Amino acid sequence: MELFFGHDLNVEQTQKLTLSQEMIQSLNILQFSQGELFDYVYSEMMENPVIDVDEQEVYIQSAASEDSDLRNDGFEDSDFYGDGNDFAGGTEDKSWDVESWADYTSRMNYYDDNYYGRYSYDSYSGDAYEYSAVCDITLEDNLITQMELCDVSYATKAIGMYIIQSLDENGYMTCTTKEIAEELNVSEIRVKEALEVIWTFDPVGVGAMDLCECLELQLKAIDRLTEPMKIIVRNHLEDIATNRLSVIARDVGISIYKVQDCADLLRSLEPKPGRMFAASESTKYIIPDVNVENHNGSFTVMMNKATSPKVIIRNEYRRMLQESDKNSNVAVFLSDRFNTALWLIKSIEQRKETILKVTEAIVNRQQEFFLNGKQGFKPVTMKEIAEEIGIHESTVSRAVNGKYVQSAQGIFELRYFFSGSSRYVGANGEQASSESLKTMISRLVESEDRTMPLSDRSIAEAIMITGVKISRRTVAKYREELGIPSSSVRRRVK
Repeated sequence: MELFFGHDLNVEQTQKLTLSQEMIQSLNILQFSQGELFDYVYSEMMENPVIDVDEQEVYIQSAASEDSDLRNDGFEDSDFYGDGNDFAGGTEDKSWDVESWADYTSRMNYYDDNYYGRYSYDSYSGDAYEYSAVCDITLEDNLITQMELCDVSYATKAIGMYIIQSLDENGYMTCTTKEIAEELNVSEIRVKEALEVIWTFDPVGVGAMDLCECLELQLKAIDRLTEPMKIIVRNHLEDIATNRLSVIARDVGISIYKVQDCADLLRSLEPKPGRMFAASESTKYIIPDVNVENHNGSFTVMMNKATSPKVIIRNEYRRMLQESDKNSNVAVFLSDRFNTALWLIKSIEQRKETILKVTEAIVNRQQEFFLNGKQGFKPVTMKEIAEEIGIHESTVSRAVNGKYVQSAQGIFELRYFFSGSSRYVGANGEQASSESLKTMISRLVESEDRTMPLSDRSIAEAIMITGVKISRRTVAKYREELGIPSSSVRRRVK
């Protein structure tokens, strides 16, 4: 057996995508949510001395329509923008050297307090949106205010303040009166006296040890705490939850109709009286990235002007570049920093343009939803949106990640419009989404006769009359996702 060793030259043609660091940065910026984008810009500002963020002025966001071009809202020079295609669609190096930057700065006619990039300032004189959180009253603040106005002794107020500060966010006691008495070195009787004062406060039910005591306090306040009601509250809350009214009637010794009245009254009470107040920890607010407005059936998509940081280039470094030698280290350093800032501004502008294009495509597909609500929801996939606007499917995924749209129907995450992608084809060939089916189920349950509630099979048959085929198990799954109890729990005796 002979072995032959040799070297051969083979010509092969392959394709691969090479992303520069700037392209990776653009992809990351597109995927960032509002908070992540602001954090990233501020971190870049700490590393790049020429970058600053204008937190005072607000610039106009143009409406996205066929006649508008967002690229005209930013830098006047076309070199500040890419080719308008997908983020990964080009790798051409458009960095400027020292001479280009020096020539560009010499042609700038801005005042010293301006910056590169001609944003048009907001001249709208109407009321601006208030996105800052108002200072809501917490449960503790509400109760302390009432305690301070009570005509009781100083000692009772002091004990009451301690009890109030020991309540949880729902208004329940987190420790016993005995533990509080030992902690404050007072008698338990004094603690109970202070607690009874708190029981008279609004909202009724705060200061209870458990759910039963909370409900009893509320019933006592409206003079409905009868003996049968006490037995029901203490022994049959689980039966009330599962609608086992006949069991309660036999045990309490009253008619099933009386039990139904008691159950209705209990369901009208508040099991967590403290939740109507602001939480002690900071509340997270959603600021929509895009606004969709309906003008007589014609939809306009606009970027929210509060969701993108306004990156500016500090003017003292422009003057420093003009005054320095073009071949000096200072000029070379500033030119590099300017290019980094330039790409950051381009990436943010490209991010806004991509989000607008994706939202416009979604609105075009979901016009029935924005007009009539969830019953008009149509199944849409990211691939369909990507093909419509000519970008990659992964770019659509990044564009809808953590972005929100505000419309007359409410605030929704852009990803929501792809969540109900399950398709059901009716007899007329039209497609229905899972969201529209959930709306149909909700409406059927709302309009049912509660003495004879619809079963899952009956709901499925009612939907199939419209031409959409759906199984009983699918109805049960959607009903549980909507939080609708079964027909046995929904049944009423009258």
